[in-house]
Amino acid sequence: MATGTVKTYHSNHGYGVITPDDGGPELTVYYDSIIDAPGHVLTDGQKVEYDLTVQEFREVAERVRTVD
Repeated sequence: MATGTVKTYHSNHGYGVITPDDGGPELTVYYDSIIDAPGHVLTDGQKVEYDLTVQEFREVAERVRTVD
């Protein structure tokens, strides 16, 4: 699993952006990909781990879990 930091998350729109720790391009994370955060909501600056998937020719974060 890859790790990163939540750059921003818009709970009213159900998506956000993760900055990968490995310095790769920023990734989109969608509400339904968050599996352990209360209410499927992330907070800015939160550390997460995720699987990388390609959807419609772009990389997105899937199976996102918070890291303590």
